[in-house]
Amino acid sequence: MAYVPLATVLQQWQQAPEWQQPQRFLRLLEQWPQLVGAVVAEHAVPVELTSQGVLHVAVASSTWAHHLMFSRSPLMVKIQQTLGIVLSDIRFSNRDWHPQRSAIASHEALPKVGHLPNVTPAATPQEAFQRWQAQVRQRSRDYPLCPRCQCPTPIKELQRWGLCGLCYMRLA
Repeated sequence: MAYVPLATVLQQWQQAPEWQQPQRFLRLLEQWPQLVGAVVAEHAVPVELTSQGVLHVAVASSTWAHHLMFSRSPLMVKIQQTLGIVLSDIRFSNRDWHPQRSAIASHEALPKVGHLPNVTPAATPQEAFQRWQAQVRQRSRDYPLCPRCQCPTPIKELQRWGLCGLCYMRLA
């Protein structure tokens, strides 16, 4: 028996009919964000492509499933034109949804805020409390006073309840 190079065996293996479906699905996964857009790709992920041409897509909620049902036909056409994969149907369900890690988890993804004041850390808890207290006083110095307790109160609370939120809750 003659030895066949591994590259030849792998190439023959990839061209076998039973490996065509997984390769199509991998191409679909790679192109998914370009096919549906970044926003939809965050809320919908393909999970299976059956041999009958049914694409199963996990979605973040039933609202997304309902929304994507309206774009099912154009999406099927786009997948066929872009990737050459003929689909008989696309089914959306939130049953298999597993939330991805949020982009906020990475420090690099956070928005950059320009020129924040350089604040030195407080040496003691008392100093931290005093700083916080001074900030609250500064922020609320222009607030009108609650007619019942005479505490500075945001104008919206007074317009809504006629009292500060704490006094309102005490009356309830």
